[in-house]
Amino acid sequence: MQLVKQNVGLEIEAKKVKVRFECLWDDWTRKVLGTRSFSNGSRGFRELEEWIKKKCKSEKEVHLTMEATGVYYERLAYHFHALGSAYVVHVLLPNISKGYRNSLNLKSKTDELDAAMLSQLGLERQLPRWEPMSAPMRELKKLNRERLRLVREKTMVINQLHAEQASHQPSSGAINRYEDHIRFIEKQIKQINGELKQKIGQDPELKQRIEHVCTAKGLGFTTVCGVVAELNGFALFKNRNQLVSYAGYDVVRNESGSSVRGRTHISKKGNTYVRQMLFMAAMTAAVFDEHHKAYYQRIVDRTGIKMKANTAIQRKLLLLIYALFTKNEPYDPSYHLKLRERLAPKKEIKRARTKATLIH
Repeated sequence: MQLVKQNVGLEIEAKKVKVRFECLWDDWTRKVLGTRSFSNGSRGFRELEEWIKKKCKSEKEVHLTMEATGVYYERLAYHFHALGSAYVVHVLLPNISKGYRNSLNLKSKTDELDAAMLSQLGLERQLPRWEPMSAPMRELKKLNRERLRLVREKTMVINQLHAEQASHQPSSGAINRYEDHIRFIEKQIKQINGELKQKIGQDPELKQRIEHVCTAKGLGFTTVCGVVAELNGFALFKNRNQLVSYAGYDVVRNESGSSVRGRTHISKKGNTYVRQMLFMAAMTAAVFDEHHKAYYQRIVDRTGIKMKANTAIQRKLLLLIYALFTKNEPYDPSYHLKLRERLAPKKEIKRARTKATLIH
C-alpha cells in the first residue's frame, strides 16, 4: 500500500494541546499512529515536533489541522510554519469544523474527540494552507483590538456614570472616579490612534491605499485600518463571496416546501471585530452618503427593520473597502450613476428578448 497523506489533528487550549496523528493509505483506510498531550508552549512544541518525526511513515509532508480558537493556536501555528516545507499548517474557522463534526453525528464533545475529528478532517479534505500575517499587519491588528476593548470599556463606564447621576442621592466620590476613569480611557485611545498613524506612515504604499479608501463617506481612518488589519490586507481572499462569508455577512435562509418560511438573517459566523467596526460606519454612511442613504431607506420601507438596513450598509461598505484597497483607487461619487447608465442598454435588451419570447 502507498501512503497518500498524514495529518495531525490538534485540539488547542490555553495550557495544553491534545493531538492525534493519523495516516491515509491508497485503499482509503486510515491508521492511527498515536495520540498524546503536550504543553502549549515552546518546550511542548519541540516535544511535539520530535514525536511527529518518530511517528511519521515517510519523508512525505505532515499536515497539521487546528481550529482558530482565540489566540491560543497562534504560537503553535507560527512555530510549525517556520520549520519549512516539511509541515503544512491548516487553521480552520470554528464554524467549518463544527459543520464537519455535525456530519459525523458526534453527540459528545471532548478534547480527544475533537482532535480525532480534526485529524480525520485533515485527511479527507483539501484544506487551504495557512499563511501568517506580516509583522506590521500583526501590530496593527493588536493595536486595533486593544482600541476596540477600550471603546467598549468607555461605553460601559459612561453608562455607569449616567446610572449614578440619575440615582437617588448620587455619590460625588463615585461620579468623580467615573469621570477620571473616562478621561484615562480617552487618553489611552488617543495614544493608540497616534501609534496607528505612526505605523501606517512607515509604509507609504499602505498609507496611500488607506487614504484612498477614506475618501468614501462614512469610512474613517481608524475603521479602515482596523478592517484592513483584521483581514490581513485582503491577502487571502480571491473574491467577494469569500470576504462576505469570512466576515459573517452571508445570508442564511430557512425555507422548506410551502409551509416553512423562517426569517432570513446573516450567519454571524465570522470575524465579529469587522462587524463591530462597520456598525457605526454604516450609520454615518446612511446619513451623509446619498447612495447609501437611499439604499438604507428602501430597506426600511420594505421591511420596517432599521438593523437589517444597517447590516446591508455594513456589507456594502466592506465590499467598498475591498475594492478601493485592492485597486488602490479613490472613491468615485458618480460611480453608481455611471454603472446604471452602462447597464441600462443591457436591461433594455433583456426586456426586449423577454417580451419577444412571451409573444412567440
